[in-house]
Amino acid sequence: MKMKITPGLVAISLISLSAFFTLAATAEEQAVAPSLYERLGGEEGLTKIVKDTIALHHENRDIRHYFVDIDDNVLAAHVIAFFAAGTGGPVNYQGRDMTTTHASMNMSDADYDSAVADVLKAVKSNGVDAESASEVAAILESLRPAVMGTTE
Repeated sequence: MKMKITPGLVAISLISLSAFFTLAATAEEQAVAPSLYERLGGEEGLTKIVKDTIALHHENRDIRHYFVDIDDNVLAAHVIAFFAAGTGGPVNYQGRDMTTTHASMNMSDADYDSAVADVLKAVKSNGVDAESASEVAAILESLRPAVMGTTE
């Protein structure tokens, strides 16, 4: 049986091939797309962002009282490890969970918003692109219930 090649068959074949190559390219792009950790500058970039954030927290009238008598180096080490693990870095975070860590702080939503603003300011001042900064903002917002102790 001989197949008749019609313009419709050619169009369907071209559309199918186009879709296949588009999907293949998308999968390939995703396979080589840098992680958020890499887009934040890897260990060096993340360390700078975290240290800048802690400095901003100390200057922030709304939340600086949470950072009195805190060892900034210990805090930075924990936050760097947590953020590295959560953004695709080569770290296995072994610290306390967010609810336990923040339970005694009794933070308000306004305090949390203020802390997030500091993080995003540090991210921006370190030259992170807008898309990556938006991803950081989304991560921070997803952590709100755990930090605020409102998870189920």
